[in-house]
Amino acid sequence: MKTLSVIIPAYNEEDGLTRVIERVLSTRDALAQIGIILEFLVVDDGSRDKTAALIEQYPDVRLIRHIKNRGYGAAIKTGFRHAAGEYLAFLDADGTYPPEMLPDLCRAAMEHQADMVVGSRMSGARSEMPLTRRVGNFAYAKLLSLIGNTHVCDTTSGMRVLRKDILPALYPLPDGLEFTPAMSTRAIHENLNCVEMPIPYAERIGRSKLSVVRDGVRFTNAIVWTALAYNPVRILG
Repeated sequence: MKTLSVIIPAYNEEDGLTRVIERVLSTRDALAQIGIILEFLVVDDGSRDKTAALIEQYPDVRLIRHIKNRGYGAAIKTGFRHAAGEYLAFLDADGTYPPEMLPDLCRAAMEHQADMVVGSRMSGARSEMPLTRRVGNFAYAKLLSLIGNTHVCDTTSGMRVLRKDILPALYPLPDGLEFTPAMSTRAIHENLNCVEMPIPYAERIGRSKLSVVRDGVRFTNAIVWTALAYNPVRILG
């Protein structure tokens, strides 16, 4: 039996967090059927609402707390450091990503001997993503496909399963929301075996923390500057 450590970064997510926690816990039987034990960690990233109190109600969920808000990527990396599993997974606390797909992502990782499986919101499954974000994610995917000389559908997906032993190849990674495009860019340039699997995407519960313009610039910079470190000629030449 292998262990999957599921990490959820949470910052002021009291509105929808309990539903997501229960959905993750409900995958234990399906994971056990493919030889996977669930470890569940939630990183409270300096929340000022009832997020931490809600997590403490679940004895099967390990709560890790940041005293102050450090960022989306920082919270996931804290979860990585405390995780015991051979496989790591992360998804958001806002109900947009389907925890029920975790067994399928793990199965794909094992069947394809993949280093990382990305839950792709841009591969044809049902999606409630706003049009502006859909256009932006399409542009990031085209940019990384061009720079990395490979086909990518979703560079910013916040639902992934990866092998823990590939973390040294992926680091360093940023602390902010640009964590995911930087991870995708490094994975491609490190020649890791990455698989994309279509997943449905739901409308967020609660207020979004994403700024389309500000974070869009950060995503683009993360892709370009990470790629520059590996292959400047591909961009400058």
